[in-house]
Amino acid sequence: MSEPAAWTHQQVHHQVHRRVHAAMTAAMRADVHAIEAALARTGDLDPYSREFVAGSRRLVLAGTAALTCVLSAHRPGDDPHGGQVCRGCGTRHCRTLHGVADVLAAYTVHPGTVDRAEAWRRADAHFGRGAVPVPVIIEEFADGFIARAADGPHDDPAPLLIVDRHTGALSRWPSLPVDVLVREYTNRRASR
Repeated sequence: MSEPAAWTHQQVHHQVHRRVHAAMTAAMRADVHAIEAALARTGDLDPYSREFVAGSRRLVLAGTAALTCVLSAHRPGDDPHGGQVCRGCGTRHCRTLHGVADVLAAYTVHPGTVDRAEAWRRADAHFGRGAVPVPVIIEEFADGFIARAADGPHDDPAPLLIVDRHTGALSRWPSLPVDVLVREYTNRRASR
């Protein structure tokens, strides 16, 4: 078993969700045109391997989308007595969820960390909101990245964005000195 037996349904669900999300994110980041160009340049692969590599991004996206559907059905809930159960099967120990967790662990599917480029991409999308790109300043720290729009509005009560290195989650923060912001963010992560 990949998770400690004492883990709650919610903890296992969270770990499986992170692993599925990591696989989906890796597939979405893959450049299909670069894959096609690499396949066109090399003749080293047999036809079956070429076909697999050419369709691998689509296959991973389909598989992770299907697993997301499974996770939406087999998610944590409360029973009438205040205990935790699976909403999909009504049991305390969801065989479906634990089976998916074991398979993902066996094939070493682990959440990837967010790098500086991905943090910038997420901050750019957040601050730009689909409009004209906004210059973004990124500062790195152990648990993530602090991002600010270079020309952000001066009346914004939470002008800073933190991109979590481990989950990619975004959170808005007030303008604080970097050391204070890092300490507060680290404390908040530890309390979850």
